[in-house]
This record gives sequence, structure tokens and C-alpha cells, in this order.
Amino acid sequence: MLRRFVLAVGALLALPVLADPTAPPSADPLAGYNGSFFLRDPNSWFVLFPKGRLQIDSYNFLNRGDPPNGANGLPVDANSKGDKRPNGTLLVRRARIELQGTMARHFDFQIAAEYASTPAVGSTGTVSDAWVNVNYTPYLQLRVGQFDAPFTLENCTSDKFFDFMERSLAIRAFAVPQNKELGAMLWGYLPNRLAYYSLGFFNGEGQNFKNQDSHYALIGRAFVAPLATLAGDRDWLKEMWLGGSIWYQTAVNQGGRVAPSVSGATQNDLPLLTTQGGFGFFAADYDNGKDPSGAAIRSHLAPSGDTLKWAVEANLPVKQFGARLELVHQTIHLAQYNDTNPTNATLLRSPVFSDAQELSGTGYYVELYGWLLGHRKVIESPGLGLPPRLSTLAPVKEPTWALMVAAKLEHVGFDVVGLPMPNGMVDPAQGHHGIDAVELGVNGWLTKHVRLTANYVVNFIGGFSSDESDAKNMKSNLFYQRAEHELLFRLGIGL
Repeated sequence: MLRRFVLAVGALLALPVLADPTAPPSADPLAGYNGSFFLRDPNSWFVLFPKGRLQIDSYNFLNRGDPPNGANGLPVDANSKGDKRPNGTLLVRRARIELQGTMARHFDFQIAAEYASTPAVGSTGTVSDAWVNVNYTPYLQLRVGQFDAPFTLENCTSDKFFDFMERSLAIRAFAVPQNKELGAMLWGYLPNRLAYYSLGFFNGEGQNFKNQDSHYALIGRAFVAPLATLAGDRDWLKEMWLGGSIWYQTAVNQGGRVAPSVSGATQNDLPLLTTQGGFGFFAADYDNGKDPSGAAIRSHLAPSGDTLKWAVEANLPVKQFGARLELVHQTIHLAQYNDTNPTNATLLRSPVFSDAQELSGTGYYVELYGWLLGHRKVIESPGLGLPPRLSTLAPVKEPTWALMVAAKLEHVGFDVVGLPMPNGMVDPAQGHHGIDAVELGVNGWLTKHVRLTANYVVNFIGGFSSDESDAKNMKSNLFYQRAEHELLFRLGIGL
């Protein structure tokens, strides 16, 4: 009688009611592993997924050679400013503690802190991912916070599961150097996963940066998987798709509100573009002669005006093998900010605005891969970034190794035009910037949580067919050879 009375009062007041203590316990575990580690309540209304990643890398440069010659024709001192050679190193590439989960079955979330990097100037912290996803139907979902910008297949692939140690030059170094954006997007699947779409508004300033000019970036991606309805148990047909991405935003005098510098980059400069091993081939801050008083000028290139990017993609798996390719194009209108220190005490910044100043070019990659041991589904599908879900509580099989090999051809080429220089001179950044790369990779996977990787990369700075149109500051950033060889290794753990 007492229990019936409590149930009746609880129903009237809409209060939660404790489970019947006499009921037999559920046979399903409240904590365990089913492809991801989980904690849950008995009804799976609230589920937590402890997450994290640790990536330890080794970079080795096989043709580093002797120190290059300086202006006097003699070799510069090793590790001096004039020594452009990359240094071999061991480093912690990523180290994150993360938590994902689902609240009340319809609100997914992720929070991740990065411990392998420090905040950039003007950054709000070292947060990696921090978002909430409202999921009442797979066809229309809302994600708000900071996450991978929905632009290109590779940018929407977790760094745990790249086929190589880093994203391609066309994506990481050219189209989306910041990777993540703060904003909100609508996204979802059509029935039978015949198509995917995502579209949202973002700050457009990059990871951990507030909006600085009240103008937002419109970013979106979509693809069609025309054979998905015929797939049956051939899940690779569901992942055979063609798609594209779009990015449009306007920037207004973003460099005008930040402190000048005559020694390095400033906030809002275009990012440094680097090879997979971190060797820089384009810097948007550079020495640019002297002013009439003889003071050294440090020039900085920052977005100002319209930015338009578009991309097309193809994901073509066939059982244990496959091909993947993407092509991106972008045009970024620029402002040039010239910093000087005429009195050796006060830094000055003089902006130069012109509709003719822009960076415009194209990048692409073509990749072939194959799983020689194990199954390609040992890791998550590329380009999706779906929130984890507690789909089954069945025990998993004993962990086994899988072996995957890949080869990739990459290209990035762009022109910087319209930069003003007096007396008919040419700005060192003006001209053509290019790089081609050939990569070979081997990945050993012990489930999706342990990864051993080796990459061999040859970067052809200036491209396969460099010529006199190459920009001067690209040439000045090179060490003595245009073909730069990298041997890279990674030991990774990802929960």
C-alpha cells in the first residue's frame, strides 16, 4: 500500500520514482567496452564515453645537408637565423583529455582540452572540441560550439584516423589551416544515408578566437552516395560518394586592431604554411626593405574583404581497397600591414588597402590505399565525425592487428598579386608559391585505439616545374635544395 501511494504521488507531482528494489537487476553492464569505453544509467538515458588521445611523433629530415651559404658566399653558422634547414626532433604532437556523451538520449556533447600546444596571441584557450549536438532525428540535427569546420572530407575526419600522420597539404596547409571553427550548423542524413548535408555560420577566425569584425563565415558541405540504397551488407557501397564544400566570408580590417611586430607574425596574419614535418614554405610575415628614414619594414598579410573557397571530393572504396581525391580553390582578398620601429622605441603600423591585393590558387590530392591485413572498418569512416552512440552492449572480439598501406600525390599552387612597392620594385611575397609532394604510408592498427605509423614524404618546394615567377620570400625560406625528404613516425593511443 505504501509503495502504491508513493507511486501515485510521484505521478501527480511528475517526480522521478526510484526503481523497484525487488525487481531483478538488468543483465546488461552499466560500464564496459563495446568499441568505446562507456558508463551509463540502467535505462541508457545518460551515457558517458571517456575519451582521449596521445600522439608521439618523430621527424627526420634525410637530406638536411651542410649549412647554406650566406650573402657573403660563406656558410652561415649552424642554427643561426640564416640556417633554414629543418631540425630532426621527437615531439608530443597531440595530448588531449576528452569526454563525450549523451544526455536524455537526444543531446550529444564533447569537451576536449589540448595539452600539447599553448594558446596563440588573442586565443581564448587551448580547447580543442567543445560542442552540443541536438539529435531528435538523424535527418535534421543542430550542432553548436567549436568543432571541425564542415569543409572538405579530410577536414571532417578525426586526426585519430587519418591515413597519413597529417591532413593533406591542400587541406591542412592551404584551405583550412585552423581546422576548427566556432559556430552553429544544421546537418543530417537523407533516408538510407543516400545523402549528407551540413551548413552553418561560424566566426571564421579559427580555433579559440572570438569574432573580431561582426562578420560571419557561411560554411557547408554535402555529398551524395548514389549506391547506398543497393548496398545491403556491402557497407563500402554506402561510403562511395561524390560531394562538395563551400566557404564564404567577409573580413574588415582585422589587422588594424592588433599590436604590430617587427620580429614575427601578429594575430590575424595568414597562417604559416608548412609541410607534414613542419617545414615552412609560405609565411605571411616577412622582411620588406626599409622606409625613407631607414627603418626596417616588417610586412604582414591579413584577410580584408571577401574570401571564397570551394571544394569537390570523391570517396571511392571497393571492399578492402579504395581511392580518395579532393580539389579545393580559394580566393582571399588581402590587406598589407607594414610595421616599423623608427625610433627603436615605438612600433608603428601602416595599413595598405587595395581591391587588387589577393591570394588565389588551387590545391588537390589523389590517394590510393589498401588494407592488407584486417578490415577497413577497424577504424571509423572518414569525413563523418559522428557522435558516439551506445548501439550495442554485446562483448567485442579479441583485439587483433590490421595493416593498411597508402600512397598520395599532393599539389598546392597559388599567386599573391597586387602588393604595392615603390620605384617599380616587387614585393617579396608577390608571385607564385607552389609545392608538390609524394607520400608513402604504412599504418599498423591494434583495434582503432593503438596506431603505429611510418610516412615517407618528398616535398618539391616550388613545385615540379618551378620558374622565375616564384615569389622571393618563398625562395628565401628554402634551404639549399628544392626536394626536401622527410621520414616520419608516430605512436598513437586514442580512446
